[in-house]
Amino acid sequence: ATFSRAKQKNREKLEALESAGKIRVLLSSNVKQIDPESVTIALEDGMETIQNDEVIVSAGGILPTKFLQDIGINVVTKWGDE
Repeated sequence: ATFSRAKQKNREKLEALESAGKIRVLLSSNVKQIDPESVTIALEDGMETIQNDEVIVSAGGILPTKFLQDIGINVVTKWGDE
């Protein structure tokens, strides 16, 4: 699995952050449960529970643009013409 729709520059930034140990990318995964201090994720080889401080859900809502920019992801918002 890959970030097939991500721009090359953003993929490279994610790879650099992962290589530096700043983030962990979990491709081919599904969130199964969110608890106050942990998230349970189904991975290809089983379930894993990860401790967390915050969970950001963006499902048709407003993109957390400032947060993404703060961690080094370039965000460009484009609006279509009516």
